Amino acid sequence: MMATQISKIAVYSENLDMLRELLGKAHQTGAEEVAVIYVGESNPEAGEYGTWGANIVYSVISPKLTEFNPETYTDAITEVISRAKPDLILIGATKQGLELSPRIAERLDLSYASFCVDFELESKSQQVLAKCMIFSGIGVSTYRLHTKPAMLSVAGGVFDAVDLPGNEVILTPVSATIETPKLTIIEQKEKMIAGKRLEDAPVIIDIGQGFIEKDDVTMADELAALLCGQVSCSRPLSSERDWFPEWIGLSGAQLSPDLCFTIGTSGAIQHMIGIRGSKIIVSVNNDEYAGSHLQADYGVVTDLYEFLPSLIKVIKDRSIRIV
Repeated sequence: MMATQISKIAVYSENLDMLRELLGKAHQTGAEEVAVIYVGESNPEAGEYGTWGANIVYSVISPKLTEFNPETYTDAITEVISRAKPDLILIGATKQGLELSPRIAERLDLSYASFCVDFELESKSQQVLAKCMIFSGIGVSTYRLHTKPAMLSVAGGVFDAVDLPGNEVILTPVSATIETPKLTIIEQKEKMIAGKRLEDAPVIIDIGQGFIEKDDVTMADELAALLCGQVSCSRPLSSERDWFPEWIGLSGAQLSPDLCFTIGTSGAIQHMIGIRGSKIIVSVNNDEYAGSHLQADYGVVTDLYEFLPSLIKVIKDRSIRIV
């Protein structure tokens, strides 16, 4: 009888929020074994992983893994994969994960697809079918991954985390040969973060290049505070103007808030894919043909410098609150 589900799934991400999302998806598939791959200088508190959907943790512990180096981490993770023999590996598409995944795939000669949004086991071929974003999010392509294991990278916010009573988790140490890396990391700088995780905000005020001066962002901040939300932006405001540490879009955060105001953004598809999961999208742009209007539930054709003060005043005057 052909299997209808993937039996063993292993997940890796240094970002715990993303790890929870990957584990949530793995658990929801009904896999018999949902494993966390852990590498570091000391063993983790494995019990917490059980509440996220894991039932086993494979850990590689070595003083050579104190600091991240893609070569040493590849040594450790490939050893775990060889030992655990999962059917599928999910890796968070963080900066670290995107450095590791192609190295691991090349080392183990794995089929690998990036920016996966869903996957399933094809019953006839017993191979993993993965749906992945292509062409900056304009389309989705389905790939058949011929190797076992197969590997997928997944961006944050694609899958949902789960909260469980607490599975029993088995901690399994794995001995790995960690070679002296040829690559030397000269300097690492912590990325400034905006505070609360954007993915958890019920309301997002998404701003774009329609904002002329950085001081003008205070209007968006005030609106976000009134609506118990957070402010984020399109990529140019982060990567070119350096106003924010992170951005929304295909290469940034992908969010699913209850309400999203996208204000002064052009509506480029690579940006809009980051908010397409919103329950309600309100577009504010003085160009009636802006792409953001075409993809919004409500479009307001007006100058944002007139709209925002007016909306803020109405919210204050009527004592409107988010409950």
